[in-house]
Amino acid sequence: MCKNRTWFRSNRLRWGLILVVALSLLRWIETASWQRWFGSSDFQESVPFALFLLFWFILISIGLIGGGIVCLTGTSWQELGWTSKGLLKSVGLGLAGFVLLYINVIVWSMLKGNTQQPDLFVPSLTRLLLVIFFAFGLPAWTEENLYRGYLQPLLADKMNLPMAIVVQAAIFAVAHLGYSTHLLDFGAAFITGLILGWLRRRESSLVAPFIAHGLFWTMGAFMVIPQ
Repeated sequence: MCKNRTWFRSNRLRWGLILVVALSLLRWIETASWQRWFGSSDFQESVPFALFLLFWFILISIGLIGGGIVCLTGTSWQELGWTSKGLLKSVGLGLAGFVLLYINVIVWSMLKGNTQQPDLFVPSLTRLLLVIFFAFGLPAWTEENLYRGYLQPLLADKMNLPMAIVVQAAIFAVAHLGYSTHLLDFGAAFITGLILGWLRRRESSLVAPFIAHGLFWTMGAFMVIPQ
């Protein structure tokens, strides 16, 4: 399995950029099909919707990360940043990172002139579990492994680390083209990339940015998604 990996190993950075494009396209298809098949961008408490999320988890999270990075390039999970060293500290940093991500979104929303507060509610257990599966299994897992786990160290081999964090944040922001709807959304995505890149740098671990990213998306369980 995963034979003939010579090209992928010798062209890791180039292959990483190809994976960025692939992820962007797949995410656009996922979002479009989500809205078309289920009538909105909100979460649906149904078996078809759960199977929908499972399909994209297998395709993107397992296929793109497990197959495209670990298998084809021979990059180990430890190289990507999955380590138990300093775990409690990483968890704490992840919680702090979540707060920073949330503040970042609020600030950019205010710059856009959007001061409307989202409607909050207590979700059902089914909705909460679906949102947690989506949050940690799709955006947090795929983007942290690809941008902060894979690309950032490769960029750091070619430039100093602070610049590598800036570059991966820029790539992260540009990759939201077609997904974001406002110019200022790219600013929010760029700052998000900087925060998550800094968390990856802080402990040389993906645990902190993964927790921050996953918790950020989990907030969708408690909010009505505006149409």
